[in-house]
Amino acid sequence: MASNTELEMRWIEAWNNLYELIEQRWDVKCLLPDGRVVDTEECLGWLQLSAYQGWHVKVEAGWVLGKQGIVASRWED
Repeated sequence: MASNTELEMRWIEAWNNLYELIEQRWDVKCLLPDGRVVDTEECLGWLQLSAYQGWHVKVEAGWVLGKQGIVASRWED
């Protein structure tokens, strides 16, 4: 089981990566692993919840609804 510090670092790294990907753009959509398309605020919430539940989380640039967006993923050890 990951320590609280490790979980916090997972969340912080994902948060920073998300903001680097969206830069100054607005209305960027995020595709979650379950197929839902959400805004960046809901994506941040999903990343935080997933990280604190012990998941490794990752965001990367990808195509969402035919536009450039964010694709989120998570996995366990």
